[in-house]
Amino acid sequence: MAGNRRALFALTIAASGLTAALPARAMDMPGPQAPLIPMPFSMTTGPDGSMDHGGMDHSHIPAGVFGGGMVGAGGFMLSYTPMFMHMADNYVGGSTASDQAILNTKTPAPVMMGGMAMNFYRIVPTSMDVQSHMFHAMYGITDWLNLMVMGSFLQKSMTMTTYNMKGTGIVGSSTAETSGVGDTMVSSLWRIYQDPVHHLHLNFGLSLPSGSTTEQISMLSPMGTFMNMRANYGMQLGTGTVDFLPGVSYTGHIAQWSWGMIYRGRFPLGDNSEGYRYGNLNEWSGWAGYTLIPGITLTGRAVGSIQDHIHGADSQISGLMQGTNPAYYGGKRIDLLGGIEMDGAPLGLGPALHLDVEGGAPVFQDLNGPQLGRAWQLTVAARLGF
Repeated sequence: MAGNRRALFALTIAASGLTAALPARAMDMPGPQAPLIPMPFSMTTGPDGSMDHGGMDHSHIPAGVFGGGMVGAGGFMLSYTPMFMHMADNYVGGSTASDQAILNTKTPAPVMMGGMAMNFYRIVPTSMDVQSHMFHAMYGITDWLNLMVMGSFLQKSMTMTTYNMKGTGIVGSSTAETSGVGDTMVSSLWRIYQDPVHHLHLNFGLSLPSGSTTEQISMLSPMGTFMNMRANYGMQLGTGTVDFLPGVSYTGHIAQWSWGMIYRGRFPLGDNSEGYRYGNLNEWSGWAGYTLIPGITLTGRAVGSIQDHIHGADSQISGLMQGTNPAYYGGKRIDLLGGIEMDGAPLGLGPALHLDVEGGAPVFQDLNGPQLGRAWQLTVAARLGF
């Protein structure tokens, strides 16, 4: 058993170490990509539900790290995690693409418009904003097994510029919005090693298709009229598939210093009822933290991920905008983020309440495009232990 633990530990370090060498990060999540769902990330709580920061007896984990920690036997944790993301600029590979370059991009098949067969895109997305409001509940069955359930509410807004039929002039701009319940996640976390410095556990979960894949939007057409149509893939609220969510997490700490590495995956188990599935996602993350005073820790993190394009297609999703093409999803990306982690004690609210904030932006994007790139993201996590 000890040999197996050492082997797993070595594999975890090797896999997570790819973060530094990874060429880029993928996944325009949770806009034009399938989002990985955050999981509660507190370490073992005390008998009163507190984080016990004064003793600095656990690793500090950034707000945006998903599946990085566990609660102890009988521990219960409620979490609210809002995430905000802004997307801007269109990318083809690692370079930004002009509107004219997109207007010169052929559609997969001719699109009928006003009795004419259109063969080139005429609607260019300029920005997209996504809000994800996630609610978690985690329970410690034992010190080595936790169970968790998560639900979410999403709000998405995309602004587009519409060009005329010839692509020589701007007709105007329009904004499309969708909102509603997202997919639901159930997961188990299995601790396989722990000592006073190191902690290693595995995650096994499923994402269940509770989010809509048939949302409708209205957008300005090249003919100057508004048309109602099924929203493109990135504006839908769910994936429509059951997805397997594996992960492995390592954390460590010595005095004021803490660190960690994590791998997360998302693998659809089949096509959805509309005839498609998101591409497989693999994500690596590594971070370090320094505790300024008991209860307040600064963190820095690097994230790399790779995601394949959408496989299959929804026959109801078509049009003169790039987001209707399943090939223009996924890619590679690296993000750098910084954050602060606080428990409630310095604020006079008690150590059982915990608040984390983390924000950052990509330093490299290589996307299957044209597609919108990510400009910045901000994650806030509020937790209460019992």
